Amino acid sequence: MVAEFQIASAQSSALTSTEEEHCSINSDKAAKPDLELTSERKNDGKQSHEVTFNEDIADPEDIARHMSTARRYYISSLITFTSMVITMISSSWTLPSTHIIEHFHISHEVSTLGITLYVFGLGIGPLFLSPLSELYGRRITFLYALTLSIIWQCLTIWSKTITGVMFGRFLSGFFGSAFLSVAGGAIADIFDKDHIGIPMAIYTTSAFLGPSLGPIIGGALYHHSYKWTFITLLITSGCCLVMIIFTIPETYKPMLLIRKAKRLRKEKNDQRYYAVLEVTREQTSLLSAIFLSTKRPFGLLLRDRMMGVLCFYTGLELAIIYLYFVAFPYVFKKLYNFGPMEIACSYIGIMVGMILSAPTCLLFQKTFEWRVQRNNGVKTPEMRFEPLFYGAFLTPVGLFIFAFTCYKHVHWIAPIIGSAIFGSGVYFVFTGVFAYTVDAYRRYAASGMACNTFVRCIMAGVFPLFGLQMYKSMGVNWAGFLLAMVTVAMIPVPFLFTKYGARLRAKSPYAWDD
Repeated sequence: MVAEFQIASAQSSALTSTEEEHCSINSDKAAKPDLELTSERKNDGKQSHEVTFNEDIADPEDIARHMSTARRYYISSLITFTSMVITMISSSWTLPSTHIIEHFHISHEVSTLGITLYVFGLGIGPLFLSPLSELYGRRITFLYALTLSIIWQCLTIWSKTITGVMFGRFLSGFFGSAFLSVAGGAIADIFDKDHIGIPMAIYTTSAFLGPSLGPIIGGALYHHSYKWTFITLLITSGCCLVMIIFTIPETYKPMLLIRKAKRLRKEKNDQRYYAVLEVTREQTSLLSAIFLSTKRPFGLLLRDRMMGVLCFYTGLELAIIYLYFVAFPYVFKKLYNFGPMEIACSYIGIMVGMILSAPTCLLFQKTFEWRVQRNNGVKTPEMRFEPLFYGAFLTPVGLFIFAFTCYKHVHWIAPIIGSAIFGSGVYFVFTGVFAYTVDAYRRYAASGMACNTFVRCIMAGVFPLFGLQMYKSMGVNWAGFLLAMVTVAMIPVPFLFTKYGARLRAKSPYAWDD
């Protein structure tokens, strides 16, 4: 179950609505023995044969069965690193923005759009790129998406107008989002459920580490042209692309089945062999797949109040993290006279809090199994809220510590410790909400995660727009206090949903019970 949760939480919208419906339609088929040929359809009055992988004989196209453990971990590590680079780009804008303001003669508010538009792209992109991966495979999606992301990164670096820079930021985030929505599915393709826990846990954590590492790149290159921060990440993205081109194979099984069907048609000179994805391509256009992939997430958001609250909760947590990308430079420079590199290192506290909390996912799985056992073997989605209980308290505690230790006479390590506690709480909140979403919505879990991704990215993009003004007008301590009180208001959520969750799910058109 740990592996199943991690797959879904990392994929976000990796599965489209089309795939969800396909899985449901073919659920009876999946229960049958995995035969090489299964008679399924009629073609011009003749019986056709659906091609599947044989469990007894290793097909040459079934590459997952031929891979060594080292190669599996290499592929997952490269995908994970690329995902981290994509998220690093989002926050790398933080310190170079000072030079960007001077170069283009723009206001701080306009400069902040460099963070906002990139994060908007990360939230919107999966709605369009996930259907592409389900129709044409993981590899081609990675190649085209990362290539286009790199092209738009070039526009960000060398555009002579701020409009071009902002346009490049949005589109580089839009296409880079493939490594947040599709990458988890690629890792799930090559690891079975018994061995996916570690690589998926590492991949999931990378999405949190990237934003904390981005400012460090900017701080290290602060005294050079602002372009060098983005050039460094551009070169890194280019190296990732080259390695993906030459070392990452297609891993999506429906695409591999197409290869097998083509081979059998050629070897046996029999055109009746086919793969399911070939039929799907004939019957589903890319535009209709995109429409289906966007319809259900918005349906969940608008018609399911419980989902709306949980999306807002995770959105609030991520939004505060991105608000800190404009607040930390102001706070630590004003109070402690930090230089650029010292400000960059101040984000390490959030990162450390998340890293220290990550191993607890195994402990939460054990306690979940214990709760199910105590409940006579009957599990409920609300049992997944346990991490959220801790996160609901840790996030305001961390924010209160940060707010009330931001004084010149208090050592700078105190607010950093507060940010670490906040980071730990954020990890627990995400763990609890993601686990519940996957368990409660089952068939529509991918749509639920896509909905969550969209909402939290939009909120994360909006908060930096007013963060600095809030800290300046309210003062460092009162602004921090306000953020803490907002998270305090969210404390009852897991407890109320634990008590009334079953009743609320019964009213949802999307909740799924076995």
